[in-house]
Amino acid sequence: MYQRLKQFIIRRLTATLVRERMGYRQLLPSDMGRLRDVIQPGDVLLVDGSQRISEVIKYLTQSSWSHSALYVGDALFKRGGPQADELHRLYGDEASTLLVEATVENGVAPAPLSKYRNHNVRICRPFKLRPGDLNTVLATVIDQIGSKYNIEQIFDLLRYFFPVTLIPKRFRHSMLEHAGTLSKEVICSAQITAAFQKVRYPVQPLVTSPRVSGRVQVDTGKPRKRWFGRAEPDLVNDGVFTACDPNLVTPRDFDLSPYFEVVKSDLLGNRNFDYRKIVWAGSDDDESEVTEEELLETG
Repeated sequence: MYQRLKQFIIRRLTATLVRERMGYRQLLPSDMGRLRDVIQPGDVLLVDGSQRISEVIKYLTQSSWSHSALYVGDALFKRGGPQADELHRLYGDEASTLLVEATVENGVAPAPLSKYRNHNVRICRPFKLRPGDLNTVLATVIDQIGSKYNIEQIFDLLRYFFPVTLIPKRFRHSMLEHAGTLSKEVICSAQITAAFQKVRYPVQPLVTSPRVSGRVQVDTGKPRKRWFGRAEPDLVNDGVFTACDPNLVTPRDFDLSPYFEVVKSDLLGNRNFDYRKIVWAGSDDDESEVTEEELLETG
């Protein structure tokens, strides 16, 4: 009786948390055709979520991003078999442009790229990830499809109903760190981070001073700037990297990571964009016109 009551409460709380909130604003309409052309397997798609829980995550992480998913493209569909048939039945042609994501309501599951047609998104691309390692990352995440999360503690859900504006700034991250089993689902970056770290690709590692041999610093043969007679440490090439805890990685960490580049797929990614052609509200027509001479100068 107790277990059934607990599961009922958990289902109701979860349904409330993933409910779409009113007033969500998409900054620019999504060009899905361009997004499909730009995005590549292995890219991390950051999403400005529109659910109630999304607002909590964004506030706690002080970020615009509440969700992350790994773009696997047609890697899952190419595996063939009954699963490929099911993907084609569910998504049609979109079965070759899939994401793999972890959500509270569905666990780890594939989703079409068009799912986030009406959301603000950003592409973060791992820099110089080798093809063999890319295949490992994709396979690691794909193999987790079907995993269901076991939310055992009602408190794991209730903490997300707490008025987050009352939480002191210094405690916001620790709320996620100690959020029990749920934090691994709603932040959803844990599986992606673990997959990259499996091939020793950094996301947000701790980088300490360069290795030393006795009192002699390892020499890579590359010139370094000198400050007060001392060579500036080259942490990228000589530093010691310590992997981060995947469960503490949030979507914003991919955005801030120096090892992932931000790829523009929206209006600013269009090379034909010309700010001089914008028609501003409240401006006179002749002020917004661009002369032929000005076009030649900008061309």
